[in-house]
Amino acid sequence: MTTPPIPKGDKARIAKLATVAQTLRDGSETYFSTTKLTSLKSLCKEPQTANHFVFYLAQRTQVKMETVPRSNYTSEIDWNLYQSLIADAVSAMGNYLENPTGGNKMALQQLRNQVRATQDEQRRVGWNTVRTIHSTEVLIIEYALECMLSPQFAPDYAYRAGRLYTERYEPRYGTGLIPASAPMLADIVQFWHGYYNL
Repeated sequence: MTTPPIPKGDKARIAKLATVAQTLRDGSETYFSTTKLTSLKSLCKEPQTANHFVFYLAQRTQVKMETVPRSNYTSEIDWNLYQSLIADAVSAMGNYLENPTGGNKMALQQLRNQVRATQDEQRRVGWNTVRTIHSTEVLIIEYALECMLSPQFAPDYAYRAGRLYTERYEPRYGTGLIPASAPMLADIVQFWHGYYNL
């Protein structure tokens, strides 16, 4: 792939993300709000760029699913299903990026429907209907597929995927960008450095 020209302001946005990752890693800060990630919307304003970004996150998510042990909260049957769906989705996304034909787009749509159907359980909480999510990794893949299928909403889905990829929770810090987020945030910075050859 030819290195695209970096849009004005994006180098500074990437540098700010790198600074957040570094301060979380070295312990000089232990918490940032996920609003620090809203710059992903600007970085992903072009659908083609957003597609490459979410594909990278999907690939990283697939690696995680293949290397980390299964959670005690997830049955072996569900874990195998998640791994299979994620592998199929990553393959289909790669095919679509290389050759964005109608047939490859249809494959993405079918996978998006399958991925969404694995977590379509909803329940009433007060006056609201809440969707139950059993796998964050599967939801990242869903957002990545939506990003590729909905170019007009690509920046928002890219942000959602990036936020879900990095956001963590620990009782002493709360939910947000915390020290445990540093490796994932570093992954994101690494993508942008590679994408723009910085």
